[in-house]
Amino acid sequence: MGSSNNMLKVGIIGSGQWSLALSKVLKNVNILIKARKIEKAKKIFNGTDKISLTESFLDLSKCDLIFLANPSQTVRENLDKLKSESKEINSKFIICCKGVEKDSNKLISQVVEEFFPKNHLAVLSGPNFSSEVISGLPTASVFSSNNKKLFELISNIISQDKFRIYFNTDLIGTQIGGAMKNIIAIACGFIIGKNLGNNAKASIITRGLSEIVELGLKMGASKNTFYGLSGIGDLTLTCSSLKSRNTKLGYNLAKKKHINASNQVLEGMESCESICDLGKIHNVELPICNSVRKIIRGYEFETIIHSLLSRPLQYET
Repeated sequence: MGSSNNMLKVGIIGSGQWSLALSKVLKNVNILIKARKIEKAKKIFNGTDKISLTESFLDLSKCDLIFLANPSQTVRENLDKLKSESKEINSKFIICCKGVEKDSNKLISQVVEEFFPKNHLAVLSGPNFSSEVISGLPTASVFSSNNKKLFELISNIISQDKFRIYFNTDLIGTQIGGAMKNIIAIACGFIIGKNLGNNAKASIITRGLSEIVELGLKMGASKNTFYGLSGIGDLTLTCSSLKSRNTKLGYNLAKKKHINASNQVLEGMESCESICDLGKIHNVELPICNSVRKIIRGYEFETIIHSLLSRPLQYET
């Protein structure tokens, strides 16, 4: 790791592929990876010379920035440990996971604020397959924050030649787009698995975007956000390839293959119940998201299709 004391200290919670991708695009910083299993992490980050590994949350307390690149459902557990093991945390938090917390139905920013209400936070989101970022292929992302100085700080430490970032101030919309696209992707994977054709998939993506926009607006998001990188950009990428874990999940459900959720991150499956609950809370119909929930619960496909097709005719809005 770099030896300059003047360099920013960046902590990353999580030691998977997205953490590796982040380490590839960050420049002129000292990087500390918080890993649960050091030996496994050593294999992932082998040959990466600008990072250190730790199992200690106390070490993270000295970081200027902390990127949350762990699964969304483990954020609370990690922040709880970080707070309890550290006397004082002045770090700024960058949320890189895409989901809604189960049971509480909270956005990840709300979970962070629960533990660290005085710390600045931001969301990094967009159409990013980690494997392509690691390979150095061109990528664009959105950095969402109410703090312009934080955006300028991030701009200076992220290599812009292959990883271009844009700025918005819509934390809610950026997170809703990132979380809901995973659920729509499950539906698209199911369509692919059932060989229902590209017309059906295009319809699911389009109507899925409508659901994202409607719920987002009710929650206080800006409509423009959903027509940018963290909305339609992320939705299109995730729904268009079986490289997406959520699309592949829908495909496997259609093929009635066994799903082992314990050894992979399936954010769409984890967040689906909460998104449907948020629809009820905000009085928004989410027919596709609710259909995905039924698929996950094991309802028969024909019953779900019938309920979708028998919905009342309406104007496209």
